[in-house]
Amino acid sequence: MKLVFLCSSLAPGRDGVGDYVRQLAAACAKLGHVCLLVALHDRHLSASTALIQRADEVRFSAALPWPKREKMLHELLANFDPHWVSWQMVAYGFDPKGILPAGVFRLAAAARRWPNHVMLHELWLGLAQSDRLRPRLVGALQRRKLLLFLRRLRPASLHTTNPAYQLALAHHGWPAELLPLFGNMPVLSVKPYLARAELAELVGPLLPPEPRWIGTIFGTIHPQWNPEPTLAFLRAASVEGRRPVALVALGRAGAHGDRLLERLSRGNSGIRVFALGPQQPEKISRLIRASDFGIATHPWALIEKSGTTATLLEHGLPVLVPRDDWQPRHGSIDHAPRDPLLRRLGDLPAAEFPQWLGLRREPAALLPSLAHQFLAQLDAPAAGGALVA
Repeated sequence: MKLVFLCSSLAPGRDGVGDYVRQLAAACAKLGHVCLLVALHDRHLSASTALIQRADEVRFSAALPWPKREKMLHELLANFDPHWVSWQMVAYGFDPKGILPAGVFRLAAAARRWPNHVMLHELWLGLAQSDRLRPRLVGALQRRKLLLFLRRLRPASLHTTNPAYQLALAHHGWPAELLPLFGNMPVLSVKPYLARAELAELVGPLLPPEPRWIGTIFGTIHPQWNPEPTLAFLRAASVEGRRPVALVALGRAGAHGDRLLERLSRGNSGIRVFALGPQQPEKISRLIRASDFGIATHPWALIEKSGTTATLLEHGLPVLVPRDDWQPRHGSIDHAPRDPLLRRLGDLPAAEFPQWLGLRREPAALLPSLAHQFLAQLDAPAAGGALVA
């Protein structure tokens, strides 16, 4: 099968969806499919570099006029003649306010001759019950443009990452299948005791040698996360299990996260906190293996859209989800976790913490199975034509 993947940017390491596309396309290629990757609005190319073209990758600069992009995309698709065109969509990749520009509709017209698939990584603001008027008004503009894009494109297959987004799309007449995210780090096979020794070398004498539980916070720390209930729970679990607890933060925590980690590392909460910051991907994998559990700062209802949570799960860690402060505006969703290693903080008694940690499993990358799922779900609707909404 010949597949074209479209996204806004393909700058390596600088665009999350672009990195996702590279990995998914590589997995499809390993299964024998031919893939062409196209960045439609790459802000990481200078104005003087309007186009980068290789055998299996094309990047259009954001400075390139839309009519020229439309013409070039149509020529690319006509020459490649794909079985599927897969749009990997985040509206913010095309506009700072997340409102799809008119040029994107020109590109949709260029692709409509072929079967189209859309993966919606983000929807629009104002989806939560607690959202105020301003984000709801901005979200209404974002929603109008995104739904118009779907109507213009008439995709034959539609995916999103989580049940909350699936519910919102169904409310507006667009049924979508779920395709979970895979992790954004390699999954290395390393013995936990060797990984723990590497962690001890990094933090030195600050981590005493006695047995303790190590928790990992990976990636951006969302400002909505209040750490105090989590720390109180871990203190109680430490007393119940008669074992101290320490937290290790890995990766780019963001400006808010950096300030929070600095405060926690200097505090006297009873939980030692170590901020190790960005590391090489292989080292991130080994340090995650050194941990006993993870902590996610995404809300429970949106946990499936977190690539960092997927990374922790791929490494076999039980993942604690402290936040349950996001409820959809329209309807309700099943809050049962898709993975038994996920637990909501409010559902886990401190006395059961050691037993929950015992659920840890061997690491396994999700990408190979998700590539199979992606390709299988493309096959099913191909004969049925476009979705109607």
